[in-house]
Amino acid sequence: MERTKGILAKSELEEREISFTTIPFGPQHPASGHVHVSLKCDGEEVVDLTFHPGYLHRGFERLMEYRNHAQNSMLVDRINVLDPFSCEMGYANVVEIAAGIEAPQRGKFIRTIMAELGRIQSHITWLGIMCMALGLDSGTRIAWGDREKIIRLNELATGGRIYPCYFIPGGVRRDLPQGFKEEALKALDYTENQVKLYDNLVFYNTTFVMRLENVGILRPDDAIAMGITGPNLRASGVVADVRKDEPYDAYPYVNFKVVSLEKGDAYSRALCRRGEIIESISIIRQLLERIPEGDFRVKWGLTKKVAKGEAYFCCEAARGEFCYHMVSDGSERPYRVKVRAPSFSQNLAAFPYLAKGAYIADIPAIYWSLDSCPADMDR
Repeated sequence: MERTKGILAKSELEEREISFTTIPFGPQHPASGHVHVSLKCDGEEVVDLTFHPGYLHRGFERLMEYRNHAQNSMLVDRINVLDPFSCEMGYANVVEIAAGIEAPQRGKFIRTIMAELGRIQSHITWLGIMCMALGLDSGTRIAWGDREKIIRLNELATGGRIYPCYFIPGGVRRDLPQGFKEEALKALDYTENQVKLYDNLVFYNTTFVMRLENVGILRPDDAIAMGITGPNLRASGVVADVRKDEPYDAYPYVNFKVVSLEKGDAYSRALCRRGEIIESISIIRQLLERIPEGDFRVKWGLTKKVAKGEAYFCCEAARGEFCYHMVSDGSERPYRVKVRAPSFSQNLAAFPYLAKGAYIADIPAIYWSLDSCPADMDR
């Protein structure tokens, strides 16, 4: 009798297993980037998934061992194409710690200005991608057009649009050009006005709210346990920001508030980034008014050797903490570099957790509410 029960139980289990459907999400999906996810579904509900971070296979941490410290300043941009200044900020600072040098005040102010412009560019880019994921095509077109305002400032200051290659150990590669302040203030005024349009078109749009509210709720204890940082952590009510907690470069000289919410859902993560655009505009205006005269970099040889030892530095990137751990063997090149970037940990940990139990239609919304960069995940 017991054996019969076991056979029946096994048969029911097999029958149940057959009822599941496996659905691929990406990498061909317009809202997935290079990521591929196999979704195991029971009807419309996701019950399990297999997450593949990407197919770029770029190996930046290994490549940095074959280049000197100055050359790596140009390489790290590629780790996160959507927020390159933060990649440069972290690397320049970790080399300065290892080498025992310090950038002049003007160099620090310039780096902070450009890093905050990069944060605005990143959040506007995210807004366009999120609108694309939800089918709000007008939001995508407008956001990506507005992103161009910041990219033109990048080009004006650095000569590069997407890959600025601007921050170097000891400061920045060149000073801000004449007229930069005026052009930057115009772009900031424009962006601030556009936030009102984003509010009407996107953030408080009924469809946008319905698609994101109460979806993908990340509770504060879970967020901390998973090592989540940045807007995704602050949207869950945890007020943590390296710019405030351990100020670096010119952040000690500005006043700003850390934007946070309590609910931890996809909508809170969206509103958190909206608030950060406003705060970044305020930070840049303060810095432009207070930027000191003087040198913008210290003289430090391109092939300078760094003493044996280890250095660690974290900065607050648009997606969260961007950290470098560098080991030096006394040569002009790093012996080892380990990057702790936000997209990798947040998506590998949080996305599978939030996706289980969600509906198939919510998967793009949950995925992009975390604001990943596929290049960062597969670095």
